[in-house]
Amino acid sequence: MNWISLALRNLLRNSRRSITTIGAVALGYAATNIFAGFAGYMFASIQEAHIYEQINGHVQIWKKGARDYGGSDPAAYMISAEELETIRSITAKDDRIDLAAGMLQVQGNLDFDGNPGFFIGQAMTPSHKEKIFSRSTALKSADGENKEGKPISDDTPFAISVAPGMAENLSLELGSDVILMAPTIQGQMNAVDAQIFQIADVASEALNNRYVFLPLELAQTLYDTDGVTAVRLLLGEDEDTDAVAAALREELPESEWEVITWYDISKLYLRTKRMFDIIFGLVFVIIATIVIMSVLNTIGMAVVERTREIGTLRAIGLKRPGVVRLFGIESAFLGMIGALVGLIITVSFALFIGAINPTWEPPVTAREIVWEIRILPHYLLLTFVLLVIFTSLAAIAPARRAAKQSIVDSLGHV
Repeated sequence: MNWISLALRNLLRNSRRSITTIGAVALGYAATNIFAGFAGYMFASIQEAHIYEQINGHVQIWKKGARDYGGSDPAAYMISAEELETIRSITAKDDRIDLAAGMLQVQGNLDFDGNPGFFIGQAMTPSHKEKIFSRSTALKSADGENKEGKPISDDTPFAISVAPGMAENLSLELGSDVILMAPTIQGQMNAVDAQIFQIADVASEALNNRYVFLPLELAQTLYDTDGVTAVRLLLGEDEDTDAVAAALREELPESEWEVITWYDISKLYLRTKRMFDIIFGLVFVIIATIVIMSVLNTIGMAVVERTREIGTLRAIGLKRPGVVRLFGIESAFLGMIGALVGLIITVSFALFIGAINPTWEPPVTAREIVWEIRILPHYLLLTFVLLVIFTSLAAIAPARRAAKQSIVDSLGHV
């Protein structure tokens, strides 16, 4: 307790220098964690865009080789209705899986008043699609609702949703009657009537001019099949993704099936995470260096000014390790107080950003969205501990230098 009391008194006695160092530590801590909070928001946004907005789910099940197939026989890797039911019976046994939804990839032409436009789309039972889509929270549109029109339900098998870019290019409006044309899996041209029920934003800018969502029943009629391209699984918890995928790989023969996690499909997420991990590491190293240099300067100046004090302490029996310990405790307090102030700044800034709801338009999206600074407890704790350790270690060199001086030289210092 005497060491702590003495260290605190020394910090208060040199308040101006202590405040400067605490400010440097606080700003460094806040800058690091504000950046980490924005990076965390970016990761969550990309993850939710892929899993929920693009209705990909956490885990996907494909026929072996289907994703790489580029031939002219779309039925070669189709999952039949019987195989779909088998997969659903397997997934129904796992409480971690909330939904197993069949998905059919579709492409063809959309004709409105004689004006055709190429489209690519996904087909899914509307209630399944809505269950997945409704889980998205990170990509909040700046305008609130990201779609206009009437709901597409299981009772409206003729209703479709188009992206805003496609609606603009073909002059489509809500309620417009269109014709969808595509070759069936047997290669014969087919056409079905549909109606525009929704014009809905998509998370991907690349899909804005081409994307169409169809009810599964309508798409299967267009393709003349009862099969699906893949099965998409929605889990109760994101953290269960790897465990569920591993369990399914044991159930489904590897020679016939591929079980793929969302991050293995979303290369954008992996590339972005690696990039931000490198940037975050560099930012932390730069800030930590600045903080350490600031502490070194503070302790170095304190050593010079307190040389006679150190000599007096040595004269009354304080050993050299005691001098190092005293300065180390002072530096640790500087780090802890600075990190606590930085924590207050970080949380206050995050709450401020949450209150004003600033917007931006990320490069990969087709709409303006609300951005945020996320509070990441593990980063807050990690940077807190590291800064306290760094500030403590920064005191060792100047304190050892002071402790090595003879008592006579220290007492005679002017």
